[in-house]
Amino acid sequence: MLVDSRPSRTTAAVLWDFDGTLADSEQMWMAAEYDLIPTLGGEWNDEHAHQLVGNSLLVSAEYILGVCGRPDIEPAWVVDQLTDRVVQQIMSGEIPWRPGALELLDKLHEAQIPCALVSASYRRMLDAVVARLPEGTFGAIVAGDEVTNGKPHPEPYLTGAAKLGVDASQCVVIEDSVPGAASGNASGALVLAVRNLVDIPEQQRRIQLSTLEGLEVDQLDAWLAGAADD
Repeated sequence: MLVDSRPSRTTAAVLWDFDGTLADSEQMWMAAEYDLIPTLGGEWNDEHAHQLVGNSLLVSAEYILGVCGRPDIEPAWVVDQLTDRVVQQIMSGEIPWRPGALELLDKLHEAQIPCALVSASYRRMLDAVVARLPEGTFGAIVAGDEVTNGKPHPEPYLTGAAKLGVDASQCVVIEDSVPGAASGNASGALVLAVRNLVDIPEQQRRIQLSTLEGLEVDQLDAWLAGAADD
């Protein structure tokens, strides 16, 4: 009889945000915004750009059109224009991965812990990203144009957990934005809030981190087990 020698894991799955968490793509979005918005007659700055971090793309597009004073333009058109620019950057250059992210993905793969990519970005952008990663890195993808309610609603992370066949309360969510962290916690998951462009407030079932570098799977298990005991 074969005996399963794999260690017992508290973590059923890890659900990853993309922009600013897996990759430093927020800078790509900001570059796309600075490129597009002057063509709409608007003025842009980093303060405006930071207001968009973690929002659904349609919400961000509505904000941009408000800044530009262009009610004559559909938000979906703005989303398409920005996505075109970012996808082109992803396909033509190196992706700026966040420190420790790819290493943690490798460790999770070795530990046989499934991962899902859960992002406000649209499917065609996420497909371009996944094509640059080893096959099987993510067992499921949830894109912003595939959910009814975007972050901070729990639907994206509940969907990601369901696609992997696990309960969200047994998952770790990795996020860098306020709406994303709120979505993860609302789903019942433990959230690792990794500091990037914005501060994420503290709350229950939320661990504050400055980086993913050096993070081990055993630590995820310990944090999730500790959260269950609270």
